[in-house]
Amino acid sequence: MVTAEEAERWIGYLEETMRSGRFFHAISGLSLWVASQGEEKVHICCSDSLNDKEAQSMTQNTPSPEENMPQLRELALRLLAPPFDPEARQPQLLVGSLPASLPFDLPLPDSCQIVGSFVRNSETIQIVLDTEQTPAEVIAFYTERMRVTGWSEPDFQRRQRQRESGFVHTFHRPTLFTTLCKGRRGPALIVSAFAVQGEGRRTEVRLNLDTRSRNSPCAQSSEIFMDVSAHIPPLEPPAGGRQWGGGGGSNSESASTAATLELESDMVLSLVVAHYARQLEQAGWQRTGEGSSGPMGWHTWEFHDKENEHWLGVFSILRIPGMERTYYLQVNINWVGNRAQ
Repeated sequence: MVTAEEAERWIGYLEETMRSGRFFHAISGLSLWVASQGEEKVHICCSDSLNDKEAQSMTQNTPSPEENMPQLRELALRLLAPPFDPEARQPQLLVGSLPASLPFDLPLPDSCQIVGSFVRNSETIQIVLDTEQTPAEVIAFYTERMRVTGWSEPDFQRRQRQRESGFVHTFHRPTLFTTLCKGRRGPALIVSAFAVQGEGRRTEVRLNLDTRSRNSPCAQSSEIFMDVSAHIPPLEPPAGGRQWGGGGGSNSESASTAATLELESDMVLSLVVAHYARQLEQAGWQRTGEGSSGPMGWHTWEFHDKENEHWLGVFSILRIPGMERTYYLQVNINWVGNRAQ
């Protein structure tokens, strides 16, 4: 038997799975509806063209839970493992349980609730569970428990963490993840933990078990090219503000990064500029100039990297016309090297 709440949880999982990019554009426009009558009757509709009125008309004759469960399972399985997915081999969808056998010992947090599992093939398994632990506690739990059995964080992940830079995105719900490996060719365990908003203290955990030796997540090269943008320090928004990406790029001698900032309350432009200036100063940058004109403000900077190479930087901010408390942010850096000496 499946309730409306359980169905909505699984539909949410399916929609997020589709958004993750594992599906071709052929189904990227799918819309899903969950209609309920009371607490026990659930009906699922799926279409790329139906409007809300048409969808509602299809749900008026809602089947019983017993009739609905096989249909729901079949729909979920087809969305997760479409016929054009070459990785889907004898897929299985398990509601509220784990597979009968797992490729390695997998610890579970105390008092967690297993939402379900999806077996794509014998080498890739996804498990969804809920826990009252925070995302950080979940990551620490798996890092420590797997470490004692010989698992560790791969070199490429440690290097990528060291390269975190630029405007820190706060638009999405808090998320933490880690990849743990037992050797360069796997197996791999990818742990993602999401803080669910508005539901008390609940963390949704997704575990991806991957035992592929070819194309293993653990087999990525640890020799990552030094991204010049790593010279830009992480920049947090003012308290209560939301900040999300606006693009950027880099080459061997320059880099740029941009973001949009939305403030929670009114704040004069000079204070917003000063907020980011303090972070650049804390990173060792030295201010060489500043200015403002109407809705725009800027600072110019210089700094030296770990190899004592000389760099010049510019921070700029523009209040976006017609959008209350919203700003466009950008940082540019350029290598000077020995040319200024």
